[in-house]
Amino acid sequence: MYQSRTDNEIIKDFVGCFKTQPTVLIKAPGRVNLIGEHTDYNGFPVLPVSIPFVITVAASPRPDKNIHINNSNTQYKSKSFELSQNIPHSPTGEWSNYVKAAASALASHPDFKLHGMNAFFNGDIPASAGLSSSSALVIASALSILATNSRKMDFLELAEMMAFGEHYVGTQGGGMDQAICLFGKEGYAVKINFFPLRCSYVKFPENHSIVVAHSLVRAAKTEDALFLYNLRPAECRLATALINAIYNPEPQLNRLGNLIDYDFFKSYNNHEQFIDNTFLQKSYFLSDIAQILGNSAESVVQKYLLTRDGVPMPVPKDGFKIPQRTLHVLTEADRVEKSCKVLEKNDSTAFGKLMNASHNSCDEDYSISTPELNELVKIMRASGAPGARLTGAGFGGCAIGLVRDNDVKKVIDSVRKLYYNIYIANKRPELLGTSDSHSKLVFSVKPARGALIKQL
Repeated sequence: MYQSRTDNEIIKDFVGCFKTQPTVLIKAPGRVNLIGEHTDYNGFPVLPVSIPFVITVAASPRPDKNIHINNSNTQYKSKSFELSQNIPHSPTGEWSNYVKAAASALASHPDFKLHGMNAFFNGDIPASAGLSSSSALVIASALSILATNSRKMDFLELAEMMAFGEHYVGTQGGGMDQAICLFGKEGYAVKINFFPLRCSYVKFPENHSIVVAHSLVRAAKTEDALFLYNLRPAECRLATALINAIYNPEPQLNRLGNLIDYDFFKSYNNHEQFIDNTFLQKSYFLSDIAQILGNSAESVVQKYLLTRDGVPMPVPKDGFKIPQRTLHVLTEADRVEKSCKVLEKNDSTAFGKLMNASHNSCDEDYSISTPELNELVKIMRASGAPGARLTGAGFGGCAIGLVRDNDVKKVIDSVRKLYYNIYIANKRPELLGTSDSHSKLVFSVKPARGALIKQL
């Protein structure tokens, strides 16, 4: 959904489509996660920023319960559906599912009796880039429905509702993307804690920017990629279940983030010692897990390994990498806390080192990086970035570098030359055939504001 258009052009498009004037204009930004990857659904904090690329919606109310949506990008076909708690899904991957996710969640609110809307969408967030274009679309849809119904919601409540609502699409992530979309602040990163959701602001380093570069490997959460993405939360659920079975804590852990509250966890000197003493195998198969839990393999599947549609996830041929996934989550949570402290001191060098360690963990322990992302990170570091890492769910998408403002041009030029013109041209030339110009593939940003609601 990469179509750069002015607000007046979007309003004109709306009028041309629906033959009436819109009453509201909504903007919902994408995000870059500086550090804290795959920690949110485990109950640990994250540290993202909003970026100045947005989903924009012009909308007006309808007297009935129908929602009609159109898009400036003709690749995304117009759709109509009735607002209800149980909206039928479109085929996997269709953009309308994200609008339906928001609509279905809001329709379930016990205090709301909602009517429909006409809405025209435009977006300049690169899709499938790990920059949260999908969650921005969900938030933009939710804010449009609320605004055209003259309804308001507390942003914390809305973020939590949409985080759960986005499971409609099939992903099993946490609430970072929805929260940063709503709470972003110019010049600041946002530390987001979960269960309950809460936000605090951390000053972004002075005289620094974020260089964002697309690997050209699409991070689309469909089919095989969706399985890989959802496998990580499943492995963390299994890790939590095994810890409960091994230590029998009271009360039982709901997620890995609960570990910090228990004495048995605090008794270990470090995370590695806890991992080594808790998980005696490097890889676990269904039979191993079932034996430890005292359940059948089928019951393990039913409790921990079902997709949104109730279909069992495929079991990895080499088993579930539970120790490695747990180690990443625990050490990444520590890196977020340390990042907040060094950023308070405006210590970009120390923060860069934490970003580098985060990427290494994402690659080696969580296995969500790719050769392309690793190469991008390597080039950014070598050309002057104090820190560089993948951002987003992984398996493709973008890498980011923390870069001094004076070095931004040098880093961008190096990425264009060494990555797109040499590495990709030689290793993955087929990816260049579907790419945008280099100006759209690598760019610099600073933290931007969150969602905006403008009455027309």
